Amino acid sequence: MKFLSSNVHLKSINDHGEISGYASVFNIIDGYNDAVVKGAFTKSIKDFKSGKKPKLLWQHDTNLPIGVIEEIYEDSYGLFIKSQLILEIPKAREIYLLLKSKAIDGFSIGYRIKDSYFNNNIQYLTDIDLLEVSIVTFPACKEAVVEEVKSSENDNAFYMDLIRSTSNKIKNITNR
Repeated sequence: MKFLSSNVHLKSINDHGEISGYASVFNIIDGYNDAVVKGAFTKSIKDFKSGKKPKLLWQHDTNLPIGVIEEIYEDSYGLFIKSQLILEIPKAREIYLLLKSKAIDGFSIGYRIKDSYFNNNIQYLTDIDLLEVSIVTFPACKEAVVEEVKSSENDNAFYMDLIRSTSNKIKNITNR
């Protein structure tokens, strides 16, 4: 499996953990001299529509699924996804807070190359089997950036629950 990273071109994240944005951007040469060509995800999108969904992971760790990808499509800019963090998973709640605070902003895809060509030492990926999309700390491609993080009045309840949970864990550790 290979990885291709970009900064999250995040359109939105809301208090329910819904995230949408670009997981991959077309025609950008990344740190590995790879560039994705429009149309490279055609088969993966078709597979998605028939039920074979790529995984949503943290840092490409197959032991840390953090949500589900609910929608995926290509447009002229790149590969757009809509996903749902499962906030009942502690790591997903943590990632949600990191995204909202803009402490992290990277997406990376895990894939197998089905077809590509080389030109001037750059590998142009024309057919990709998309296995997973990860939220990462350090992406290889710096072109896409976080655009917007949505919040609502329910955020206060979410943060208060998180503070109470963290306080209880600290008390349990100090009382040992």
